[in-house]
Amino acid sequence: MRKVKGYMTLEASLIMPMVICVFVIIMSFTYYLYGRCILSQDTYILAFRASIGRGEAGDNKASIVASKTDDKLGKKYFGTTKPTIKTEVKGKEVIVRGYANVRSRAMGRYFLKPKTGWDFMAAGRAKDLDCIRHIRKIKRYKDIGTGLLDRR
Repeated sequence: MRKVKGYMTLEASLIMPMVICVFVIIMSFTYYLYGRCILSQDTYILAFRASIGRGEAGDNKASIVASKTDDKLGKKYFGTTKPTIKTEVKGKEVIVRGYANVRSRAMGRYFLKPKTGWDFMAAGRAKDLDCIRHIRKIKRYKDIGTGLLDRR
């Protein structure tokens, strides 16, 4: 059996770049998943805070979201663009949508990598149920009920 010189070099020159490209694609996809999860959480928290916000920014739900957006988003979106937030108010329901993009410029346009990166969107919605008023009403009913039972 005759050994061929350069066999290992040929294998390494073909396989190693492909392994590196797959690794970079996996890393880009993890940026996508991380950004999507964090954006989903942040949009819901913004919608919830706007739904219960009273006395702040004149009770305008969209302005409450706008005032709290920079504090909530912070600097935790690495590997992605900073999300753009859009707010929609329908009656007592607040819908907050966030849009961002994975910034992966490594590898150019090789293999399966899209030209523009991966866009993702998340939305959170919350209704203003006026919980404080309901809690006070239930507490008042409880006080009346215990007062009636104590009289017996």
